[in-house]
Amino acid sequence: MPIKHSAALPLNIIRQRARIRVASYAGTATNLYVHDGIYRRGEVLQPKRGDIVVPRDSIIVFADDEPTKNWGHRCRYLFHDPKTGELIQELPALLPPTFDFGERFELFHQASIVSAASRAQYPLLYLPPWLYLENASSWYAILYSGASMNRHVNDIEFLYRILVNLYRVPAANITVLSFDGTLDYNDASWQKVPPPVGNWPGDNTPYQMKINGSGTKEELLAAIAAVGEKMGPQDNLFLHTNNHGNTVNGVSTLISYSGDDTTQSDLADAIKALPKFASFMVMMEQCFSGGFIQPIINASPASCTSVATAVDANTSSDGGPQYDPFALAWITAMAWANPDGSSISPDADTNVDDRVSAGEAFVYAKANDTGPDDNPQYAENAACGGAANFGGVRRPIFIPPLYRYLFPWQILPDPPPEQVEKFAIQLAKQLKSRSFRQVIAESIEDERNSLTKVMRTALSKGKARKPLHR
Repeated sequence: MPIKHSAALPLNIIRQRARIRVASYAGTATNLYVHDGIYRRGEVLQPKRGDIVVPRDSIIVFADDEPTKNWGHRCRYLFHDPKTGELIQELPALLPPTFDFGERFELFHQASIVSAASRAQYPLLYLPPWLYLENASSWYAILYSGASMNRHVNDIEFLYRILVNLYRVPAANITVLSFDGTLDYNDASWQKVPPPVGNWPGDNTPYQMKINGSGTKEELLAAIAAVGEKMGPQDNLFLHTNNHGNTVNGVSTLISYSGDDTTQSDLADAIKALPKFASFMVMMEQCFSGGFIQPIINASPASCTSVATAVDANTSSDGGPQYDPFALAWITAMAWANPDGSSISPDADTNVDDRVSAGEAFVYAKANDTGPDDNPQYAENAACGGAANFGGVRRPIFIPPLYRYLFPWQILPDPPPEQVEKFAIQLAKQLKSRSFRQVIAESIEDERNSLTKVMRTALSKGKARKPLHR
């Protein structure tokens, strides 16, 4: 840990020289941070991750060269003499000095600002479960994020919502591990957001997911072992990992909130210990995630296995203001909708069977990933990995803002069982023929035309009315 110094430190000189250094190599996107303490010679920064050794007593300027990406990504440490402010050494790195550097390092030069995303446009409404005769999903899910930022928490919330609300995965079957075991996260400047964290930006409603534990290697491996005790041969498992990754001596790792990071072999060993089960679907967003693909494929005891990642084993993944681009595109494919409720076009269901498979979701995500440096990767076992899916979709209805409070089925009591059965059979036929979507669209269009006519009449009368003069 750096030692606070009682004497005046040449921080203004250091800031000026750091700006000049950035300008010298045209670092137009670089953000600069400084700590007003002296790091002692031999101190190790990010031990077991980066292992950056302080060359001599120094004041450190941390230069983040790619602020819009997930970690690890290109950054540098500028070591300055604590007496003169002179730049004495510069070291390239992939990780910041600490994952709470917003609390220790002061931002003094901000070239990149993460802009805010727009709020909800349409509420997204799913038909109630009693309309369907199918049994609840046989899927289990583990959603993981270690040193979480807002976008990582938002990705996981989007996933949680579609699993529970769209695919009827019981909430008890979903394990969410994030940050310190709460909904907290760091903002774009790495300042911890004070609780409460507010609403999910998708539809501006409170977060629905329950955090079951912290984003650490210990809890991730324990969650995999725990789900293995519950699954039978016909069950399925979905694993999503988010936030940040690293590469150490060519080995990809998944960063923890605290403690050791998860390596490829750590995860493979945990997966190998699972009993035989039906389908294993994996989607990874973190940097260098491609290094996990083959170890997972080799270790999986599932009959059908697929792994989709945002990048290969040598690349940093892109981030966004509210979501990670690859994760957002993949989840959107599975949701049949954007977070704000607007419909995606074209549908990810390329074979038109009312199901989005792992393979289809990847193809859609790769085509719609807006991250300029992402290079999505995918692999499946030869049997059926790409065909795995969460089940038949419960198509959402997209309600324009004027109708957002007209949800009568949320108010009326459930009908008797015989009526549910009769109605469900009729509805299944309509959904299969896709006529149900057309009926809803025509109904909304009729109402829109009626309201337009009323508004035009009112406006024409307003124009004809003479203004009052006093």
